[in-house]
Amino acid sequence: MRKKILVISIVIFIIVGLIALYLVLNKGHIGNFGLVNIENENSKEETILPKLTLELENEFLSSANKKETVGMTVSIDGEIVTENIEFESSDEKIVKINKDNKLVAVADGKATITARYDGIEATKDIKVITPIKTMSFTTTNSTIRVGKDLQMKLQITPSKASTDTLKYTSSDESIATVNQNGIVTGIAPGKVKITVYDAYNDTEKSVNLTIRK
Repeated sequence: MRKKILVISIVIFIIVGLIALYLVLNKGHIGNFGLVNIENENSKEETILPKLTLELENEFLSSANKKETVGMTVSIDGEIVTENIEFESSDEKIVKINKDNKLVAVADGKATITARYDGIEATKDIKVITPIKTMSFTTTNSTIRVGKDLQMKLQITPSKASTDTLKYTSSDESIATVNQNGIVTGIAPGKVKITVYDAYNDTEKSVNLTIRK
């Protein structure tokens, strides 16, 4: 009796083993039925798509100079590509793309440029502006107290020129800080230089300030 039970146990063990082996080889399926979910480790790996990058020669275009153009460079994983690229402007009433794939200003405003290559795309914004011709601070020296604010007054011509190209900086932020609206805040007693830089014309103007208690 014991010998018979042992034989039956061995047979069952073999059958179970064969079923388990079958499931492993067939990824948990018997026919069209999935009994066990056996994940393939490779299926967990995410497909890494190539990275497409669009760079512009300048982030600004002048609406006053219709002959001015901005070139574009497209690269995929760091390698520059020049063929089979499709370019598109989000607003051709602001920026158009000429036959040489260069950007041409139409009117003041902002547009998004899209480059498409081999099923992937990249975007970049560009602004069409009325450039600043001249700029100057209305004061060349001033004093403010610690904890107080001072609005820097900048005169620009023409009056409708864009101020999007301007960036304010402080020579010592431990003495005074300045935000991008030209508001200076006194931090500690001392002397500091506030500079405004025009990214389009590559010009700057500065003013000296004294911070007192």
